Amino acid sequence: MSSIKINPEATGAKPGAVRVVAITGTIAAGKSTLGRMLEEMGWKVIDADEIVHRLYERGAEGYRKLVDALGVGVLSYSKDLDRGLLAAAMIRDPSVTATVNHLIHPLVREIWKHEVQASLRLHPQRPVAVVIPLLFETGAEEAFDLRVMVGCRASVSRQRLRERGLTPEAADFWLGQQWTVEEKIQRCEKILWNEGSLELLRDQAKRLAGPARG
Repeated sequence: MSSIKINPEATGAKPGAVRVVAITGTIAAGKSTLGRMLEEMGWKVIDADEIVHRLYERGAEGYRKLVDALGVGVLSYSKDLDRGLLAAAMIRDPSVTATVNHLIHPLVREIWKHEVQASLRLHPQRPVAVVIPLLFETGAEEAFDLRVMVGCRASVSRQRLRERGLTPEAADFWLGQQWTVEEKIQRCEKILWNEGSLELLRDQAKRLAGPARG
């Protein structure tokens, strides 16, 4: 795995001044919400799911690779990548899931690595957070100075996914693609529990951001 451990001299930062933080956790736990809160506090936040959306746009590299591998059956009538059709194919066929992961995960990693480095060059003292749902599953954890998990019980994740319109089958599938909350807790230095209000999560975000501001 290629590392993005930061050389302070290369970025112009004082030793120990730069923090590159991974935000991970279980599905529907509030990772992106935490990312938006940190962004409001002055952090540079890069979201892997947003990168995936960009890669799936018509003509983008991810779009081209998936259509080449899976055919036009994952496209809508307007020739856009239909995420619903793609998800359904992944649920039906594990080989499709393996193909998507093989093609898309390396592209996502290269993009967030590039964006981290660009941010550190331009703003050496600005902390950076990368929201990566599959941090451990894709073996990217060693690239970061700090690993933060946003967690909730699996039953809470399922309820939130149902509220987003997912079927129980789809919810179970996506939960099954990730490590359990217990496994992730063991690998993260900081745990933020998110089963309460947004204000409670914001309070935790402020405590996380406090030492890293500069």
